[in-house]
Amino acid sequence: MKQILFFFATILILSSCNKFKFENLDDTLQSSEGKTAAKVEFVRDCTGSYIQIDSNDYKICNYQDVQKFESGDVLKVSYDSIGKCENTNPEQLTCKMAHLYVHNIHIHKAELLYKPKKEITISNQKMKVVKDCSGTYIQYENTDYQVCNKDLLAKYKDGDWILASFYTLTECIEKADEVVCLLYHENKGFVKVFGIQ
Repeated sequence: MKQILFFFATILILSSCNKFKFENLDDTLQSSEGKTAAKVEFVRDCTGSYIQIDSNDYKICNYQDVQKFESGDVLKVSYDSIGKCENTNPEQLTCKMAHLYVHNIHIHKAELLYKPKKEITISNQKMKVVKDCSGTYIQYENTDYQVCNKDLLAKYKDGDWILASFYTLTECIEKADEVVCLLYHENKGFVKVFGIQ
């Protein structure tokens, strides 16, 4: 009996000694060393490079390590939050645009998961906003498309008309609504909306 107890106690101690352990937090993982791994969208403009998680942008200080990625790419990254960026991207010096972000980060590892499918790109067209418990949609030519970056349409009500552009995606990486909805809303797929007027 003592040998069995000793065996289980040894297994318990050894399993607790895992130095770099991730705990599942949906698509974001937190390690015991403070590093975070997440499935993110990469965003770049003249103000710098960012990762986007649930419609929040985080500025990448070591921008030179992510130069090979394009805006819209979906990545798996591990990163740390840091205070101030030590180096400045030369493009920022002539940039007249502001880009709001949550805080600065340092990317330790970045891996391309996929490039978003952009088979359909609709530019500057009149569209209807459709909202129900299943999500936010835009209706274009009597066809509904589920909007991934729904925060951009937060100020619009169901039935409002907007002038906007969108492109199709293979999946949404933003968190889905937590509301339990039993309604099925037929749609043609996921889109990202931009250029709203």
